[in-house]
Amino acid sequence: MDKKSKQMRLGDPNYRHPYMDYEDTPMWSWVWRGIRDLANNRDLTEDANRHYIVGYICKTISKGQKRSRAKKLKNSK
Repeated sequence: MDKKSKQMRLGDPNYRHPYMDYEDTPMWSWVWRGIRDLANNRDLTEDANRHYIVGYICKTISKGQKRSRAKKLKNSK
């Protein structure tokens, strides 16, 4: 799987991170914009690379969705 980051920084054409699987999802775009807006409003200070912040949030949401689906399936039996 050789994806390239859409939101990579200039000068980093091969920038890779552990959350590449989430980059082409609508969730990534929504979270990216939310973090960007919070940072621009100075409501949030980013101490880590935004790819890692957005990726971790997407991963957490994705895990929560999977657990929720599994719980619904279990309760429907």
